[in-house]
Amino acid sequence: MNTQQQAFLDHIGMLIPKLFEAIRLGNVKSEYVLGDRIIGQRQVRLKLVAEVVDPGANPLATHSQMRKAQSEPQTQPQATPPQPRRGSRRRHPMSKQD
Repeated sequence: MNTQQQAFLDHIGMLIPKLFEAIRLGNVKSEYVLGDRIIGQRQVRLKLVAEVVDPGANPLATHSQMRKAQSEPQTQPQATPPQPRRGSRRRHPMSKQD
């Protein structure tokens, strides 16, 4: 390894604690762009990324718990009855006519 490569790796090593600090402060993702290069005909971006990956609460389970809580019988009667429909449903022109 030459001195330029060693300096590059040392630089990356100094960035890692900063990435973790950003996560500790509440971010779910922190990244540094280390550089852009053209490889063949493609532009390539090299990044150093720290990202929270723990699943935490299952968002679908949380949603279903909310729906369950909303569907439980209410202790207070509703103040206003449901509104009637505004009119008959329109039929699609291609639907069967009864």
